[in-house]
Formats: sequence, C-alpha cells, structure tokens
Amino acid sequence: MYGSQSITPHDYQSLGTYLAASAPSCGYPYATLDISRITAVQLMDTRVECGTCLRIETSQANYITDGLAVGLPEIAMATHFAATTSQFDPLPTTSIQTTMDKRDDEVRFVYVLAVDTGGRGLDLAQVSFTALFGQSLSPMDAAWFPVNAKYCEDIWRNSTKQQMQSPMSMSDIKVGVGRSQAPPGLGPIEYI
Repeated sequence: MYGSQSITPHDYQSLGTYLAASAPSCGYPYATLDISRITAVQLMDTRVECGTCLRIETSQANYITDGLAVGLPEIAMATHFAATTSQFDPLPTTSIQTTMDKRDDEVRFVYVLAVDTGGRGLDLAQVSFTALFGQSLSPMDAAWFPVNAKYCEDIWRNSTKQQMQSPMSMSDIKVGVGRSQAPPGLGPIEYI
C-alpha cells in the first residue's frame, strides 16, 4: 500500500448521524474511529490491508499559508475551517503549485488509518487534509506508505465515549515536519 500522486479530501464529519448506521469497506464502525484521521485507499485489498497505519508526506511547498494570494476563498483556509469541500468547485492544483517556492529539504506528514476503499489515490479525512495542506478545495500531491501501527493507536476509540465527536480544529491534528522517510523512488514530492 504505497503510492505517490494527487490525493483528495473527504468530509466524513458532514455525514453526521449516517456514520452511526454505516461502516467503511473494512467494516470497522465509524463510532470506534477518530474520523478526522482516517482515509480511503484506491484499490485497497480489504482482505489484508484494512487497518494499515499510513504516513502521508508532502512537500513543505504544498502548505498554503496565504490562500488569498493564490485565489482561494478565505473560508477554505485552515484558519477558517467551517467550509466543506462540497461548497466550492475544486481549484486546479497547478494554479496553487506554481506560486509556491520549492522547499524539498523537509516534508510535512500525518499518520492516518486505512479503513475504506475509493478516492483518488487516497481520499483523506478533510480535517487531516486541511491540517496537512492548509486548504481543502483542491487535490494535492503526496506520498504514502505503511508504518508501525503504534503511530495510529490513538485513532482507535472506545465506542462508549462521545462516539461521533472527532476533532474539528486543525490544532488537534498532529502534523509533523521532518526528513522524508519514504522508500526510495516514492518521495519526497518535489516540483520543478
């Protein structure tokens, strides 16, 4: 379960009460998961890959610190996370990337749990996507690969405690910054 391509956000939080009545492809009830840190994986083999902990890495250059300068509506930035992806048309990724300086010495990364199939490469929980990229309107490039399950232990939840409440704030998502740990040929993501 390795990849490097454009990934998309998925707004699990907006599903609200529907989450209690359904489960992702892997069969884990949403109530037992921190839905702000899960992902759907395109072409995942649910017989053997469900529950895999993934590290998602992206270039520092992909983080949008001034979305207004690249044409994003103010509400789409991490500081105004009231928006959902369904409220706006996706913006072309190239219009954002061409305005960024190349900084490939360090990457930004998050750890998420693979629990569903679908998406484009990955369909990352919108809260994590916004924390990682600073916006939630446009697909962005990233690399992902399996890591030790200890990095995702806190994603599993006790289903008797506030079942459907997950972090809505970007500050609740642990975004790391450091050297890429992607296997050779997979990352880090670089732009010309």
